[in-house]
Amino acid sequence: MSATIMSPEQILITEDIIREAQQTPVPRGSEISIQTNDGQIITLSKDLQHMLLQALKSVASSGEVTIGRIPEELTSTTAADILGVSRPTLMKWVREGEIDAFKVRSHTRFKRDEVFRLKNKRAEERRKAFQDLRSSTAENQEFFDD
Repeated sequence: MSATIMSPEQILITEDIIREAQQTPVPRGSEISIQTNDGQIITLSKDLQHMLLQALKSVASSGEVTIGRIPEELTSTTAADILGVSRPTLMKWVREGEIDAFKVRSHTRFKRDEVFRLKNKRAEERRKAFQDLRSSTAENQEFFDD
């Protein structure tokens, strides 16, 4: 069964589509491409593939998906949510110069790109710290053996 387009912005997802999404294997490293009627393969960018795979995963897990664009200017509450920290922590980072912010009247706002820059930086720092921990554990394995 196919999804019904309700309007340019809404698509009805039926139980059959949810079931099909749940039964569709998506092995790690899978790629999405488009095949035209004449057999031509159109390769999608990694970012577009990631978005579509996340949409499929969402339909399979909850039966729904919402796709939207994050605005260019974010409130401190939204920025903190994206970064996974409290609003007071975010405001502390502003004072420390960790992230740029600007005022709209008395309200603090953040540029979307700046928030995602910091999110990616923090994720990379966590990955590196984890790799360092694993290396340290491997180098000092004799201290961990019983």
